[in-house]
Amino acid sequence: MMGTALVALVAAVIGGGVSLASVFLTQRGAERGWVRDHERIERHRREDQVRQWDSRLLEERRAAYSRLHATARAARDALAACMHDLRRAGALEEVRRVELEERWSAYVVQHAESHMIVSDAVLPLLGAANGSLRQIYGLVKRLDTGQPRQDESVGVLSRRMDDLWERLTDLRDEMRRDLGITARVEPPVAE
Repeated sequence: MMGTALVALVAAVIGGGVSLASVFLTQRGAERGWVRDHERIERHRREDQVRQWDSRLLEERRAAYSRLHATARAARDALAACMHDLRRAGALEEVRRVELEERWSAYVVQHAESHMIVSDAVLPLLGAANGSLRQIYGLVKRLDTGQPRQDESVGVLSRRMDDLWERLTDLRDEMRRDLGITARVEPPVAE
């Protein structure tokens, strides 16, 4: 009788241990599943944040590129009008000076703001276009005041304006590539 009771007791202890182990393993599995689910949800949340950030940055860059392009073109147009006045009259009319300063100021502000958002690929072309614009602006101011440097003339201004057009076109094209509007053309591989 004692043997049967002992067997029953051992069976009960083993059964209780198996039940406890089963509960423990089930709980551990549930915890691991919860952790995996939580990690997956957190990963998706971070991916969504990155997508939202990238989308916002792209929209801000697109807007900045549009403003930069418009103000650079407006400054170029004002400088071209000044060139025509200098050819015709040798000096600018006061209305033209005011227009030039307004457009130039708008461009300078936009150029400064653009440095905070343009991509690394666009930055060198922005610098080249800005350098040309600044040289032409200075030349127009000197020609208008009758104090050009040696070898500066309306003819030199005209050549610089042609060069500026090319630089602004290159800048515009790179901004479009940066936004994914125009495909990037890779140079052919030398064989």
